[in-house]
Amino acid sequence: MRQPASLRDIAERAGQSQSQTFRVLQALERDGYLEHLGRAGYRLGGRSVALGGLLGLRPAVLRAISPLIARLAIQTGAAAVLHLRSGSDRVLVLSVPTPAGPAHDPAEVVGERSPLAVGASGRVILAHLPPADIDQFNLDGVTRARLARIREQGYEISHSENHPGINGISMALLADDGTALGSMTLAGPAGQMTDAALARLAPMLLRACRELAPRLANLLGPNPGTTVEALDL
Repeated sequence: MRQPASLRDIAERAGQSQSQTFRVLQALERDGYLEHLGRAGYRLGGRSVALGGLLGLRPAVLRAISPLIARLAIQTGAAAVLHLRSGSDRVLVLSVPTPAGPAHDPAEVVGERSPLAVGASGRVILAHLPPADIDQFNLDGVTRARLARIREQGYEISHSENHPGINGISMALLADDGTALGSMTLAGPAGQMTDAALARLAPMLLRACRELAPRLANLLGPNPGTTVEALDL
């Protein structure tokens, strides 16, 4: 629709009453998806633009990196999962399930959003953020010493934190300037993915992250860190 659009026009297009439409528009405005310009009507807000940007990016992401992620899942026998940072959270944007397909596969919840301090895939991103950014977040008990240890060892391990019975190992996807764009995780049933087994997967995951990060940075544009920080899903 032409913007700004009036309440009456939006209601007619949606096939709803003006009172019903007004309540929905209020909720969308409150959450940042729309802007109300008084009598002129409504237009898309910044959050809608950011969401549209990521959705528009996803086909390019799929073409550029899903073959690599699929190959990694086959080579390791684990689910391979890609998260992007979104402010103080990370969002699962691409995943390949384990070749064996366990009953509770961690790669099935595309769009899942979780705080950076919860789970290995978030903590590896958090560990590579500037101290000033970290100070703004709720660390949920994660200490600076733990974040330093993650940076030093280059990975983090999760034991059934986000998905019961699922263990995983995660590494950060870093742009050339060291900016954490997201993370890659290999995960599977806890009985198979012991700490020793996860440690054996680390070299393959590291090679995949080093191959994947430049592709992702290129897709995100000339300043990929700024693009990722602006994503608001």
